[in-house]
Amino acid sequence: MVLACSALISLFGSAQPDLRLEVVLNKPEAGGTLRMALCPNKEAYDTEQGCRTLSVPATSRTVSCAFDKVEEGIYAVKVFHDINNDGKQNTSWIGWPQEPYGFSNDAPVNMGPPSFQLAAVQVGEPRNPVRIRLR
Repeated sequence: MVLACSALISLFGSAQPDLRLEVVLNKPEAGGTLRMALCPNKEAYDTEQGCRTLSVPATSRTVSCAFDKVEEGIYAVKVFHDINNDGKQNTSWIGWPQEPYGFSNDAPVNMGPPSFQLAAVQVGEPRNPVRIRLR
């Protein structure tokens, strides 16, 4: 019985509470929709398969939103401002984005999106918002 109780204590004592990841976006103009992806690893980041998505109205130049029930760990956030609300990132004929975009850590863009490692942020305690400036 003592063994069963200590197993329950260690199980519940080590449980991490669900965390909230706040994202604050600075963007050039209001209107349209901000579309974000919270990616838990490099594979998800590269393919967007397995990322959690969030869409919020772009009602002002600074928008604050959050992903709820996020487990502690390392993630990367990518976002684009869907100005015309067509549900996709519009690009030029050579594939360069025609709508504002950004990445966590304001990771630099050089001939393509930054790596997961450059955009990676730690989610846990203390909780600090992820700030992204759209380009």
